[in-house]
Amino acid sequence: MKNKFYYFTIAAFLIFFAYFSYQIFVETRPLQVVFLDVGQGDSILIQKGTRQILIDGGPSGKTELAKLGKYLPYFDREIELVIATHPDRDHIGGLIDVAKNYKIGKVIATGAEKDTAVFKEWKDIREYDRIETLVALRGDEVDFDGTKMRIIFPEGPVDAAAGDANNQSIVARFDYGDNSFLFTGDIESPAEKEILASGENIDVDFLKVAHHGSKYSSSNEFLDATSPTDAIISVGANNSYGHPTKETLEKLSSRNINILRTDEKGDIIFECKAQNEKCKTTTQN
Repeated sequence: MKNKFYYFTIAAFLIFFAYFSYQIFVETRPLQVVFLDVGQGDSILIQKGTRQILIDGGPSGKTELAKLGKYLPYFDREIELVIATHPDRDHIGGLIDVAKNYKIGKVIATGAEKDTAVFKEWKDIREYDRIETLVALRGDEVDFDGTKMRIIFPEGPVDAAAGDANNQSIVARFDYGDNSFLFTGDIESPAEKEILASGENIDVDFLKVAHHGSKYSSSNEFLDATSPTDAIISVGANNSYGHPTKETLEKLSSRNINILRTDEKGDIIFECKAQNEKCKTTTQN
């Protein structure tokens, strides 16, 4: 009996030690910005320790959960902030299952709605779980690990019945020391012109190419103003839309911008060890 108690005590101690050692390891890991390969859609995970911002959730809950399971600590069942850039299925479809499997702290959205079953379910689950939903407004800032994410667009509240959801997408800038990211949802040229006219600083290192590389986005003026070193295109292989278009790829290439595509590279990971160091890029299929 004594031997059994002794071995049980040792095993319990080792489990306890391993659990808290893993927690310490998680908290000391570098900040990551991960462009998840979710097919023809968008989903971006910003993570430091057990704190996360999730921008969009791709079209599929099954795919989204599998991706999050690769990167979130197994014991972490809360996502502090979800940003739903606009109500199209390829951006919010996966968020429904995220809400069913994780506690969501807050949601930032534009107020735009769509008469679709997917949007209705996304709205219903937020109301059922009483998830606080904030309306995105230019100038709003989100604190994250000693730095901030700033809402660049839209300028003001979006009408629920706004017809062009793409051009009302949330655009946000995230700065982590010497590293800057611009997340653009599915905006097209009209929204790009509004952003340029606003005087907001959009000169960044890393640009999430708008609308999966559509020919209606990434105008010459917008690319000149953002002047990124790297452009990330979230896109599904052999998609029916022809994304990314030849025109967009040529604009990026002519500016010597490094192009990273999820359909070619899989998950695209920017690991930022320190605010005074440039993020390092890796990929994972």
